[in-house]
Amino acid sequence: MSQSTPIPSSVSRRSFIRASTVAGSMLTVAPAYGWTMSTKTYPLEHRQVIIIGSGFGGSITAARLAEKGVASLIIEQGRRWDNELKPGERRFSPNLYPNGNSTWLSHFTVVPLGPPLPIPRSTGVLQGRKLAGKTVLNGAAFGGGSITYGGVLVKPEEQIYKKVFPAEIPFSEMQRFYQKVGDKLSRGTIPDDVLNTDSFKHVRVAKKQCENADVEWELLHTGTHWDIVRDEIAGRIPASVIHGEAIYGVNSGAKATTNETYLKEAEATGLLEVRTLHQVQDIGQDPVTGFYTIEVNEINVRGKVIAKRSYSCEKLFLAAGTVGTTGLLVKAKTKGTLPKLNSEVGEGWGNNGNVYALRLGVGESTGQWQGGPPSIGIRDLENPLGPIYMEHPQLPLGVDISGLLYFGIGLNPTRGRFKYDESADKISIEWPEVDEGQNTINQAVLNTMNKMNQANGGFTTSLLTYLKDKVKDDICYHPLGGVVMGKAADFYGRVKGYEGLYVNDGSFLPGSSACTNPSLTISAFAERNIEDILANDFA
Repeated sequence: MSQSTPIPSSVSRRSFIRASTVAGSMLTVAPAYGWTMSTKTYPLEHRQVIIIGSGFGGSITAARLAEKGVASLIIEQGRRWDNELKPGERRFSPNLYPNGNSTWLSHFTVVPLGPPLPIPRSTGVLQGRKLAGKTVLNGAAFGGGSITYGGVLVKPEEQIYKKVFPAEIPFSEMQRFYQKVGDKLSRGTIPDDVLNTDSFKHVRVAKKQCENADVEWELLHTGTHWDIVRDEIAGRIPASVIHGEAIYGVNSGAKATTNETYLKEAEATGLLEVRTLHQVQDIGQDPVTGFYTIEVNEINVRGKVIAKRSYSCEKLFLAAGTVGTTGLLVKAKTKGTLPKLNSEVGEGWGNNGNVYALRLGVGESTGQWQGGPPSIGIRDLENPLGPIYMEHPQLPLGVDISGLLYFGIGLNPTRGRFKYDESADKISIEWPEVDEGQNTINQAVLNTMNKMNQANGGFTTSLLTYLKDKVKDDICYHPLGGVVMGKAADFYGRVKGYEGLYVNDGSFLPGSSACTNPSLTISAFAERNIEDILANDFA
């Protein structure tokens, strides 16, 4: 694959030089880690199609473009983790002893798991930002959020879907796309032989205690390669997912990810070019050529800027995650590089009602490592305080604490607004100091937990605090919205005001994924969007 594409014959040399000059003039904000005059600067490169981000939406976009014979370039801020390993070598950081592979450019981890000890500052897989009074998480790797998600692929109930998504996109229309993603990512439930092993004792306890409390449960659908899980259980390969690995990646490959499916297939065609460790700083549109312009800092694994790169393209897909995509658009709107963006850009951000709780003293052993993936879900859609869905994820502490962790998702009506401070080059999210919607969800979760405790014993606490009757909502694992369907974009991800500019990730969802983990729904919409875009915009 060549490093640059020839200038299209329809564009004059003078116009192309003008595009290069305009792109260069956008470099007005100093990068986060600094650069000097010795930093290498490369000339403008042009592509027909560029995709920013390689998570669920970006992966699917790239794969379907390649399938139709369309070449594209992915720009990804994170590293590749699909390199060949030596025997016994681990790719990802373990949960309890995180290293520099765990966390994006921080000396400390961004989740409350593992000791609060300094780690090497490196381009690890999980990025955390302090926004809206929470730690907002996203994947930062080739494969994006598919590397750091729990593996859960749950489809919303139709009655809840209708409360969240517009009538213009009926639930029935989405079924084909849910199935398409599920087939690609090995969607299924835990097999009986795996469930009945010591590694999944906690799942059996969670199931039995739901039944004792007359709480509705189900086996969770996950993207899991169960034969690899069996190899771990049998000791044929080192323990990984059965020791609870998930948020920093699964070393054994037991979790289905997009770098091993969509992206691998796209690269095999020779039509997908990938640039990793490329952080996008600005996007815009050249007024002469109409090309979209992208300004990038190329960094090394320690976060140091080693080069400045500029790109232009005719069609630009934004799939950098909710914060990444929305942040770039709000920044471009504020700075005037995309002045035709409408007033809905940056609106409608939500936390998907995320809350977590821990039940301790449940009266029986729950296992030392608590293997994953999460395999039990609780549908409490008739909760008197509002519908909630809870999964029971693993809590791999290496000791048996007779405890069960729960992660809740509800319909939080609170919505935030993205803001960009040009003087500080900083994105923020306006969010109420008191979030009544989330407080109601928290009480709904406690209501269900109380049923479990009354029937089985135990008490509810927030992770690592051990205060009774407490839950925590300070971490957002599922940031959604900002370029919402039918508002900032049309119902297929075309950004309003600009031809050839698209969003195809979690920013497209209306702040909620309808009482479910969003990975399957984001992916299903990405499949739906790119199908329509290819049919109508690539004639």
